[in-house]
Amino acid sequence: MCRYRSCHSIEGELFFNHLNKISYCSMVTPDGGQPLLYENYNGELIDWDLFFSKKEEHIQLMKQGGSLEACKNCTWIREDNWKNFKKRFNYILLNTWVKCNLQCIYCKNHNNNYILDNTKEYDLLPVFKDMLDKNLIDKDTKIDFAGGESTLDKHFNEILNLFIDANISNININSNCTIFSNGILNGLKNGYITLITSIDSGDRKTFKKIKQKDLWTQLWANIKKYQSVLNQENLSALKLKFIIVPSVNDSKIQILKFLLKSKQYKIKSTILNVDMHWICENENDKKTMLKVINLTRFYIFICKLIKLEFYVSAHIEDLIKRFNLKYKDSQIDIEFIY
Repeated sequence: MCRYRSCHSIEGELFFNHLNKISYCSMVTPDGGQPLLYENYNGELIDWDLFFSKKEEHIQLMKQGGSLEACKNCTWIREDNWKNFKKRFNYILLNTWVKCNLQCIYCKNHNNNYILDNTKEYDLLPVFKDMLDKNLIDKDTKIDFAGGESTLDKHFNEILNLFIDANISNININSNCTIFSNGILNGLKNGYITLITSIDSGDRKTFKKIKQKDLWTQLWANIKKYQSVLNQENLSALKLKFIIVPSVNDSKIQILKFLLKSKQYKIKSTILNVDMHWICENENDKKTMLKVINLTRFYIFICKLIKLEFYVSAHIEDLIKRFNLKYKDSQIDIEFIY
């Protein structure tokens, strides 16, 4: 352990994104920056000695009071006692595809021609085999599948099975659950994965408005199948998410219906998030910012009342931190989310 200014992403994370870039993290700073390590990446094997040498340079810069240009003004940088992971990753985020069978109104992938034209799918299977051979990934590494719809990636099952065969049991999969996956079912049954699905609504009408597809019945049928293979030890492995979309589902009644529906289907764990693209574009909308914070309080209150596990996304934490920095006359108690 050593005390200095840094962040959890720089210390031990890796992010493969859909625009053929590799970064420490998926967060975009208030100034619009992101610390890129590689650009024009297409799945080739990585020189890990060079990678960790570059990482050590960045950490030394932080120790001297500086930071990467992209990390300036990031609210996640803090002085703390940091564990030296050396040549190992404790978290890897996969976000290398944008294909999806839904068209969520808050998603920028399906209506952004630049993203659609410039996303090139590539096979990370050889890269992960190399990382496992070099012990850069071990049973304690958390693997996060994002997207797009994870199950539509043509390499999804191969990569998932590679991690499971390596006895990596901290695998997080984001899926909209409108497409049933035997790979996900088996992973849940054997206790290797956590499944997160964003429902973002408490009724069929709002779901259709947000997702732009009427798959409400199919979604809940699949959730029922996934929930049925869980045991008492891993009931929290299936998590349902509600993303607040201002002017669309930002009401207490929608959150209440969502939580009661979750309880009806014997879901143990839920997550609250907010449309991060809206936050980036409307950070001066003080009224709606406060509304999101108050809805977060309501969500936590109801979860406690009906005995549901709850998680509040880092994006909401970031919103509150930025709000407090921008409006110092209106301090919000960030401790309420814990």
